[in-house]
Amino acid sequence: MDDNTYLCHGCGNIFRMPAEGGDAGCPQCGSVETRKLPTWVPLGSNLANGPLEWEYECQHCRHKFTLPVPARPDDEKNIRCPACNAGHIHRLTTAGYEPLYCG
Repeated sequence: MDDNTYLCHGCGNIFRMPAEGGDAGCPQCGSVETRKLPTWVPLGSNLANGPLEWEYECQHCRHKFTLPVPARPDDEKNIRCPACNAGHIHRLTTAGYEPLYCG
């Protein structure tokens, strides 16, 4: 059976636990305040100081907006500006928060 990936809200640790149920208690701090994450999130990451969203700017109308980090690299190609519906957007979030897409 596959493992699930979780984010601990207490310490920001990202970890995997077996998918067969039960509370996903953080192995680092013991907190059960966790959230299931997409499978691309690298183990050992600490998102306590970083976003789970990326900020974008529309190159047509200059509207700035945030969206959840895409599940796959190709998903970002389909993002449209919520203000003018233009498809020419630019990600403003720094490269330090790039996910490692796998699989």
